[in-house]
This record gives sequence, C-alpha cells and structure tokens, in this order.
Amino acid sequence: MVVGLMADAGMPLVRALELEKTLPEQLRSRLDSAAGWELEVAEFSLPLDASGEVELNEHAQKLREAGQWDYLVYLTDLPKYENGEPVATSRNTGSRSAVVVLPALGIVRRKRLQRAVVQVLAALHGVGDPYLRDDGRVPARVDPLSIERRIKADGAEDDSFETVKGLRGRLLLLVGMVRSNRPWRLVPSLSTAMAAALATGAFGIFYTSIWSMADYLPPQRLSLITLLSVMVMGSWLVFHNGLWERPVGDRHREKRVIYNLATLLTILSAILLMYLALFAVILAGALVIIDAQFLALELGHGVGFGEYLNLSWLSASLGTIAGALGSSLDNEESVRKATYSRREYERRRIRLSDDAEGGT
Repeated sequence: MVVGLMADAGMPLVRALELEKTLPEQLRSRLDSAAGWELEVAEFSLPLDASGEVELNEHAQKLREAGQWDYLVYLTDLPKYENGEPVATSRNTGSRSAVVVLPALGIVRRKRLQRAVVQVLAALHGVGDPYLRDDGRVPARVDPLSIERRIKADGAEDDSFETVKGLRGRLLLLVGMVRSNRPWRLVPSLSTAMAAALATGAFGIFYTSIWSMADYLPPQRLSLITLLSVMVMGSWLVFHNGLWERPVGDRHREKRVIYNLATLLTILSAILLMYLALFAVILAGALVIIDAQFLALELGHGVGFGEYLNLSWLSASLGTIAGALGSSLDNEESVRKATYSRREYERRRIRLSDDAEGGT
C-alpha cells in the first residue's frame, strides 16, 4: 500500500519529512502487517477557493492517480472550521483521502502528528483505530492533552471530522497558528526598524544623561518602559501594515479573536527576539566602550555589571520605540509575508481583495 503524504511548503513539509522513515513501520505494526506499506512525501499546495478554504475531495482522485498512491494524506497549516469547531483531521473514505490540520494539534510533536496520520489511515484502510478506547477517547498515557471529538460522516462519500472543542481546543489552535507563523522569520524583514533601534540605542552608550537615568530608575520602572516600548512597536506594526483582520461568515466573531490574537502573539514574539538581540548588542558595546572607572565617576558611586545591565536595558527600550517609527520604511507586503505562514498569507490576501472590492 503506497501512501502519498502531500504537504504545504514550510512547517507541514518539514513535519512530513520527519515522518518519512518512521511512519511505514508504525503502519505495519498498528494497522496491517501484510500490506507492505510505503510512504512518498510530496510538496504540493491545494488551491484556495473563493472563501479561502482548501477542498481536497475534488482533487483527490486525480492526485492519487498521478502519484499512483493508494491513499492520500494532505498536511496543511491553514486553520479550518466545521460545525463551529476547529478541525484537526478530516477524512473521506470514498476518495481515499484525508487532511491533517497542523495548527489544531498545537505545538506539533512528531509522535502526535504520527498518531493523527495513523488514525486517518486506519479509517481509510477499514481497520479499527489502534489508539481509541471503547468510549472513543485517546488514553491520557498516549496523549494527556487529547481533547478530540469525532463527527461521523452521514454517507460513504461524506467527510468525517475530528475537531477540538472548548477553551483548551482554542488555545491549542492559537498556539499552533503562532508556531506555524514562525515569528523568527519576521525579524529580518524589520531591517529598517532594527537599524533605527540600534542607532537610537547607541545614544545610551555615549550620553551620560542616559547613564544617570538608568542608574536612578528602579527595576519596576524599567520593566514598565520595556512593556510600553514593546506595545508601541507591536501596535504600530499591526495597524501600519494592515495586519488586523475582520473575518466574515460562520463563526466570524471567534475567528476574529483567534486570528488576531495569533497575529499579535506572532508580532510580540518577533519584537521580543529583536529586543533581546538589541539588548545584547548594546550591552556588548557598553562593556567595550565605557570604562568602569569613568562610569563610576559620572554616577558618583562604585559600579559593577548591574549598572551596565540597567544602562543597556533602558537604551534597548528607547531604541525599540524608535524602531517602531523606523518600521514605517519597511515594505508592507514583505512584513505581511514574514508574519504569516504561506497558506495563511494567501488566505488573508483573498480576504483583503474581497474587502477592497466591497469598498469599491
């Protein structure tokens, strides 16, 4: 039995390649030892429809025939809802195909993804799910975070869904979306912001008034300044680059909360990474340039490593605020591409196009 494991570019493809060696053995041991399972990984992205959704069933037959696959499993990082609940997996026995939605799995672990693929293939192959108890739940020893709910198909040609429900399910989806967005990719796209932040932060190394202020301010006030600087830059990036979304249609209120929270957390994670890099550069510069005896003379007391830390802390916060203004010169489209996963970026472009047409 040959399984085609088709994956979107980015995180899904990385996860698919991780399963390439281990999944066939799992299928032999848990589903059918006589089937001679083989796995073929392919990078491919299904086209999005007008509503920004992917529909596998209408393409599954052609894709299976082209790849000469017995079964087709598609890994995607585009969130999907069904019956008001986030979808983790869907399967269609008629088309012998299935979809696994990575964000609904949370921070995707290899074993969790492997189990999801084995479960959908068990249904397609017509054998019992090797992980489920009699009550339809996955044992806690297998997955302590399992919060699945299965929705059975009405007919052979209809889809069956595994959804995640409740607050924990939404949190898993939120964390999974941020993970799929890979916040660290955004930092290089903010090169102008980083340059402005470094230039402003460098003033902390050369201006004695900032030395005195950093020495005078307590840690609580410095923390407040840091929080303010991160919030200023985050708000500027979101609204200046048009990253705030207003979904329409089914469950639009919930989607508005989850999608925008995922955007905010992605942006904040990237800013924190930039802040830490900025802090490290300023601290290194301060240690090299500012002589300890001269710093003690200016401050009027003995100094240690803590004074250098406070100076770098304040300077990095001031630099981050300046970086918000500097980010205005970064390309908006590049920022959007770096903020989202590839499929999420495509879906949001469709949403923006619809909004623009509606406005005209």
